[in-house]
Amino acid sequence: MNTRSNILRNITTLTKFEPMTPRKIYYINSLTKYETIIELINLVKQKTQFVVETKYNEINQCPTLIQILFAHKLVLHIILVETLYLPELDSCLHHQIQYFFSFILSPSNEIQSWNHIKSDLKCFLNCSLFTKCKIKKLQAISIKHKFEAWFEEKFTDIKLYYIPSGNWPFEEAFGFLFQQYFDTSLSKSFDWNIGLFAHFKTECDPDCVRRNPNVVNLLKNNKRRLILSNYAIHECIAVKKIAGVLQYSWTRKHAENHLIKYYGTW
Repeated sequence: MNTRSNILRNITTLTKFEPMTPRKIYYINSLTKYETIIELINLVKQKTQFVVETKYNEINQCPTLIQILFAHKLVLHIILVETLYLPELDSCLHHQIQYFFSFILSPSNEIQSWNHIKSDLKCFLNCSLFTKCKIKKLQAISIKHKFEAWFEEKFTDIKLYYIPSGNWPFEEAFGFLFQQYFDTSLSKSFDWNIGLFAHFKTECDPDCVRRNPNVVNLLKNNKRRLILSNYAIHECIAVKKIAGVLQYSWTRKHAENHLIKYYGTW
């Protein structure tokens, strides 16, 4: 029992979470092809469940990124909308991005996120992608709250140390379920505004690079862009992975078998 009580004490020693699920990534910004948005609209019209996460500066509330995930034909489609790099408001591309969000945020859809997505999305209202009324009507599901209710029901007589009672951090909930470590420290980074899509746009005139220090800095940050992009992608997959467990009707026996499998004899 002591082993089970201390399972989250050394969470960073668990195997690092490296999702292998087939996926397709889209970057939405002013350089996105019109045809790509049309393709995405046609896909999301067929879906009723999405994972949505966001990134914004918690000091000045500056919105930087909306992450969207949905599954289609055994492939995860992950969309990174970089709100500091959107097209002009009166452009056809921007209107199509608005149209895209009108399907994602339909009241008939289920929007899953770890925390309270409604309050997070309010930080993005000035981006003119959706309205406050649209947010209010969302069918939003907090996977954190759902996990905590699930755990309380299925593991009522188990006391875990090294974790706040009734307030599970994302890392520890993920570690408990999957025995893998997902480091969430990047979520609070202050450089989500660097333009993740730009690591694909490094071909330019060498003379231009030498003359423009901003271009030089752009190229230097490519490694950081890749790190942040991977985190944004993996975060959505991790939320979906937890949500997938919660949709099954675990009995008390299932809970005991989980502990036996990962933590020894019950």
